[in-house]
Order: sequence, then C-alpha cells, then structure tokens
Amino acid sequence: MPDPTSATNHSDDSRSEHLHDPATIRIRRADFDDPQDVATVRGLVQGFADVSKVTLPPSVQDAVAPFLGRRAAFVLLAEDVGQDGGAKKPEAVAMLIAQRILSSFQAGERINIHDLYVIPKAQGRGIGRRMLSVCADHARALGCSDLTLEVTGDNAPARSLYRTFGFDIPEGDVPAGAVLYGKCPLG
Repeated sequence: MPDPTSATNHSDDSRSEHLHDPATIRIRRADFDDPQDVATVRGLVQGFADVSKVTLPPSVQDAVAPFLGRRAAFVLLAEDVGQDGGAKKPEAVAMLIAQRILSSFQAGERINIHDLYVIPKAQGRGIGRRMLSVCADHARALGCSDLTLEVTGDNAPARSLYRTFGFDIPEGDVPAGAVLYGKCPLG
C-alpha cells in the first residue's frame, strides 16, 4: 500500500523510488547485543502498534526489544541502504518477528511468524515477500516443516500477500473481527 503522503512530498518521492530496487534493501537478523538494533526494533514495534491503533504503555515500550532478544527465535530487519550501497546509516523499513515452535502432529518444528510490519512508505514494493522468503530459507536451514501465522480478516493486503506466498489463508469475506490461521509448507 503506497504512502498517501508521498504524492505531495516530492523530496521523499526520489528517495523512496529506489525501494523498488532489491539491491537497495538489505535483510538481516537483528543483533540484540547492539543498542542500535534494540532501538530500531523498539521503534518498529511502536510503529506497528500505531498503525494497529494499539497503545503501548512505557513499560512495554522499554521491555519489548530485550524480551524479544531473549525469547524470539529471530527478528529480521529490512534496511534501506540507499543507492550509496550502505555508506550512510541505513533506515529500517520493515521487521519480521518469528519463533521456533513445535508441531506435535509432525513430531518436528515449525516457524511461527508473529509479526510482519513494513513501514507505510515502503509497502507495496515486495519487501514483505522478500522477508517471508528469507524467513522460509532460515526455517528450512533449521529443519522446520512449515511456516504458520495469524492475520486479521480485515487486513486484505496481508491476506493477499500470504496467499500468494503459499499460506492457506481463505479468500473473500470473513466475519468482522476474525483472526485467520495460515500454514505454508516448506517441503
């Protein structure tokens, strides 16, 4: 979904155009020993909460990155390294938070994607799909059988992305307030 403000902010137009170029987006795992990564994750979680209309109390804002560093299997960050190849400080444009969980019916493990958030100005440019692909590659390397996630029924762009990636998310109308479960085999 394009950023509605980009049409009126011409200085941002030229900067965000290169987000279409996969070479300008770097995806890497967050390093929770790095204070900058901790601050980046905190900021992205806050941005996700803002667009989700969720108020995070200060205690949660301060605890979320350390909590994820201890508990999450991994957090992926997508950074805009720009056309300078990363000479300047990269801007975080997306995050994916995932956990390694059990699949009792397969006597194995899977990866559950807890959150996938792409900042508004970077949406619609394939970054979410790339993050799902990196997550799937990492899950395969860990020997996991599939990816799982939940998505709200009213989030049509996310539902579409997940379906086209291979998740079994239903199409069409769903009851108001519905949360949908999806699974994507990796084999």
